Amino acid sequence: MTIRTVPAGNGITWITEGVSLVLKNPGPFVLMGLVMAVAGIIPILGSLALMILGPALYGGIAYAAREQASDRPAQFDHIGQAFRQEGKLGPMLLLCLPGIICGVILGICVAIFAAIALAGAGVAAAADSPAALFASLGFGGLLLLVVAMAMGLVAFALTFFAIPDVMFARNDAFAAMKDSVRASLSNIGAALLYLVAILLAFFLMVMILSLISAILAQFLVAIVMAPVVSASMYLAWKDVYGDAATGLPPVESDEPPSDDGGIVV
Repeated sequence: MTIRTVPAGNGITWITEGVSLVLKNPGPFVLMGLVMAVAGIIPILGSLALMILGPALYGGIAYAAREQASDRPAQFDHIGQAFRQEGKLGPMLLLCLPGIICGVILGICVAIFAAIALAGAGVAAAADSPAALFASLGFGGLLLLVVAMAMGLVAFALTFFAIPDVMFARNDAFAAMKDSVRASLSNIGAALLYLVAILLAFFLMVMILSLISAILAQFLVAIVMAPVVSASMYLAWKDVYGDAATGLPPVESDEPPSDDGGIVV
């Protein structure tokens, strides 16, 4: 598959065009974001469900974004497109593996850090040296932060382009993840700029809304971010995968293929 290298600034364009796409028909997208938000606030079970079903749900919202870009109005039930379309659900569920594996590795690292911290606290208490304890905790915390960032980047690279690729183009999750990594490395500037901008917007929204209510902040941010991330994910895939992403026929329509727009590089 041919993967294009696009300017770093396209990372911001994916977001701005994604926002514009959602605002063309906000009702269905808000409802889809509401589903993600409600699932996210359910203790334990909600988080587990999103971890496993998240790629399929994001793929469904991306499908709605593609429909909207093709002048076919997005509908709320598009969120379940991966569950209805033959051959899609299995590969979509496999796309949850990077997040699960990276989460397990991070959890192991946290457990090791906690054990080392407890051992260090005992040694520091025996030696009456609080400074040594603070130094070890500081270094361990920094190392843990680096590991967390690395795991996040790995999961992002494996799934960012793979989710729309499986949703629209093919049913091979592992090939899609391989190409997603290749696309991310070939467009590392745009991918990193996109990721930084999305995370910055997320934290700013959380900080501002948390002044009113922390729960309200989590809820509203999820409603907004899920559609924007999904739409921008589709636009990024269309931009980078070029010919492979252009002119694909509608998945559940007898209408002839149409040019569904995209980013002009």
